[in-house]
Amino acid sequence: MARIEDVKREDLSPRQQQLHDDFLRTRPRKNLTGPFSILIHTPDIAEPADHLVNYYRTNPKLGRRLIELIILLLVRDATAQYAWSVHEPHALEHGLTQDVIDAIRARRRPDFARDDERLIYDFVTELLAKKTVSAAAFERAKAAFGLEGVIEAVTCAGLYGMIGYVLNVFDVPPQPGKPLAP
Repeated sequence: MARIEDVKREDLSPRQQQLHDDFLRTRPRKNLTGPFSILIHTPDIAEPADHLVNYYRTNPKLGRRLIELIILLLVRDATAQYAWSVHEPHALEHGLTQDVIDAIRARRRPDFARDDERLIYDFVTELLAKKTVSAAAFERAKAAFGLEGVIEAVTCAGLYGMIGYVLNVFDVPPQPGKPLAP
């Protein structure tokens, strides 16, 4: 990392060491990287942020495909290279097509085959552009996904907006050998 040194477990406080171990238990890596290698320096932020990330990873009412779509839209908006390099493979694994992913990477509107993806795309891109959504967009999303789904979409967008800021401000590089968002 360009702006702070890599995390060394032995240099962390006992609470940070516990968080470090907890973070690695839920991730397919041997070393702490990405936003949590930054957030761990402030455990009172890192711990609840990790709980939210894990919620979206394991339990979302919207399903992982739509959550990954939201994440890609947010990290593309921020050009957060690390998050894109981690989440593009997740998006493919959970059912987004390469065509949809490539369009988002190119900052183009995808040609969606699925109505739920189109609806999430429209909702999130309006949220990004206006920092709110119209009454019509809200009602469409609520009719399709329920109140809980709308709450998930908005909070996931907020969380990954925060993660994009953290990654960019601390200049966290992408995973080696992973696809990048130009």
